Amino acid sequence: MKNGPFIKSKSQKGIFEMLLATFIWGSIPIFSIWCNLPSPIFVFFRVLFAMPLVLFYSIKKLGKDEFFRIRPFAPLFLSGIALALNWILFFWAISLTSIANAVVLYYLGPIFTILLAILFLKENFTFNIGLSVFLALGGMCLIFANNSLSFHLNEVLGLIIAFFSGLCFGILGFFSKMAVMHHSAIKLTSYQIIISVVLLVPFLFFIHFKLDGRILGLLLITGIIHTALALFLWYDSFNYLNVITVSIFSYLDPLFAILLGAIFLKQIPTLFQIIGACLIIVAGFLVSALHPKLLFKRKY
Repeated sequence: MKNGPFIKSKSQKGIFEMLLATFIWGSIPIFSIWCNLPSPIFVFFRVLFAMPLVLFYSIKKLGKDEFFRIRPFAPLFLSGIALALNWILFFWAISLTSIANAVVLYYLGPIFTILLAILFLKENFTFNIGLSVFLALGGMCLIFANNSLSFHLNEVLGLIIAFFSGLCFGILGFFSKMAVMHHSAIKLTSYQIIISVVLLVPFLFFIHFKLDGRILGLLLITGIIHTALALFLWYDSFNYLNVITVSIFSYLDPLFAILLGAIFLKQIPTLFQIIGACLIIVAGFLVSALHPKLLFKRKY
């Protein structure tokens, strides 16, 4: 009985941190549109500005010896590539189609992670996984059908890119799952960010872009708030919440993103989009809550 209020306050802290983190992540599509930069450039500056804070936190928490222990390096490296690629595709999709379309198709990622785990890690294909795949496919078909009614090349291209961003999200989850068998989650995140910065440097010399004070300010916010702070809140909330609670709250991301897109950009989702989003979110929740060991969640 003495620990009751203490446990309750810890749980409340975890819920607050999770809510704030998911709201922050849900708002980043708006910032990417406001910046109006090519997606590789936007992602580069996002991870560049986040990197010092994430590295400082990681080294302080783990110690130098543990942080610089990088063997096996392959899963770290491959997950870093997947992180950069999935973010590039995601923000590219947002520049072509609605936030609702891009975010919902991006959240096919956990389904792809599960399927990769079944194919390569010999995990069991259960009824719940089969149901999740069926629901996700149904939701995806509704999203594509909604846009086929009024054919626009950019919309179709945006949907295709969003689909592949979800695929890369799933590949990221798969390699991250392999990496956390040997490395802590915060170390993994740090190296993913380092690798992403290195991989994205060449884009600075081949893609034309312009920066001004307003855009730099927005980029600083995406690096410090949307990446570093949100990650700190996300990981800290794990200390106070169980897996099912985390799974429920993690799917507030797309809901916040769609809501903010409607408020700030007047992107009102259609009935097809709403039903499709619900099917994909339910599918993702099923695999996240019922098969947590098969997943490693990575947000945008």
